[in-house]
Amino acid sequence: MNVDKSLSPVALLNKTLEDNPIYSTPILIIAGISHNSLRMCLETVLMQPGVNLQNVIVAVDEKFIESLALIDLFGFHGEKIPSSNVYMEHYEKALKKVWELHPTKDKIIVIEEDLILSPDFLYTLALLSEPFRKDETIGGIAMWNPNSYEDVDGSSNLIYRVDELYGLGYLLRRSFYDTHMKTFSECCSKRVWDRWKFDDNSHSFLIPDISRVFRRPVDGNHDNMKYLARLFNRKRKTSLNPFPGLTNVDTLRKETYDATLSKSIASAILLKLPTKCDTLFKIDISVYNTSQTFKYIYNQSSSTDYSNLSLITRCFGLFYHETTNPMGLYHGVLRFSSNDNNYYLVGSKSSLYSSSSDPVRIQST
Repeated sequence: MNVDKSLSPVALLNKTLEDNPIYSTPILIIAGISHNSLRMCLETVLMQPGVNLQNVIVAVDEKFIESLALIDLFGFHGEKIPSSNVYMEHYEKALKKVWELHPTKDKIIVIEEDLILSPDFLYTLALLSEPFRKDETIGGIAMWNPNSYEDVDGSSNLIYRVDELYGLGYLLRRSFYDTHMKTFSECCSKRVWDRWKFDDNSHSFLIPDISRVFRRPVDGNHDNMKYLARLFNRKRKTSLNPFPGLTNVDTLRKETYDATLSKSIASAILLKLPTKCDTLFKIDISVYNTSQTFKYIYNQSSSTDYSNLSLITRCFGLFYHETTNPMGLYHGVLRFSSNDNNYYLVGSKSSLYSSSSDPVRIQST
């Protein structure tokens, strides 16, 4: 960075979004111990068109106050947080602090350590602010998709509902925090990739088909290094389009989304996979004609049985690890796009699936 060069935010180019609530939403950056990682994150925050410097709060552990000079250089507000032993303790204190600083705000944007934002991070959130406002079953909008790998080659235009909050960079509803995250140690004592668990499943979350944040690859020695490497060190796809056109914003509210998804699944082409598919890393899904919608029905013994799906995810190059369930599910349906085709991996026990139109035998309930 050239410290002699004046740092200034990028103006909002799309004037129709001037009154969008996202641009007045507090942005909490929960800094870790890497000075270089923080610098890169702050650079990509500053480059977000329409960012308001006064809204950006960078939470720094009081043991590492040398970062405050860097934060001040960008014009952001550095907030010293009482010292913690581990990052998630720091995380909990930072969340609590930002709500104290903004007691009237009904949402915040959270950015974890080691992240680089895509150029359309705030823009995409702005486009999603209306369904988020109208549908209180949406607890948050996570801007990282665990299945957004480069060789899957998804679409920057699609947004999905999912059952889990995948964190990293996300919009968080205050009412969801108050109900499910205030007792932080019960839901979220581990890193978000260890799968945060909440008391009930009455909320869903939005995620983009292609991630709007990039997490730097993991290095060093970790007990679960193989798992982390599959999540973060395999080549990922992150949006580079500063102004993507989202095509399904009007269908994201729960009732409309469920009805639209069920209808789309019913009319999709039934996909047959090779008999050896569960032993392969990836099948060539580019052989199909473009702009088609396919479904594959995986058998379940119960609505929470994902053993067959775990094998199938490898066939498409989606995230797979033998110790955990697949990611990106919504009521038993794993949805993704690849090479302009849409895919639904549908559980036989999913509430969104009806077997009446498919020539396959599904175990009766």
